[in-house]
Amino acid sequence: MRDVRRAELVAAIGKPCAYCGQPMAAPTRDHVQPRSKGGTLAGQNKALACQRCNEDKGSRSIRSWLYRLEKAGDPRAAIVATRIE
Repeated sequence: MRDVRRAELVAAIGKPCAYCGQPMAAPTRDHVQPRSKGGTLAGQNKALACQRCNEDKGSRSIRSWLYRLEKAGDPRAAIVATRIE
């Protein structure tokens, strides 16, 4: 991992997760549109997320994950919906 990326994660400690809004103790980087589904390495396709959200989203597209969250009545759905362009 390059130092710039590590510094980005360290700087995000305590900031809100892009998907649930909770402060992050151990931030992770997520590709909003997974690379396995055609997502790019561009900055606008990346989000800092807590480990729970990143693992829950997995390789799903943001729309697919949002559908799953809404179906389950998960409160994160309201925040995730704002990430869809």
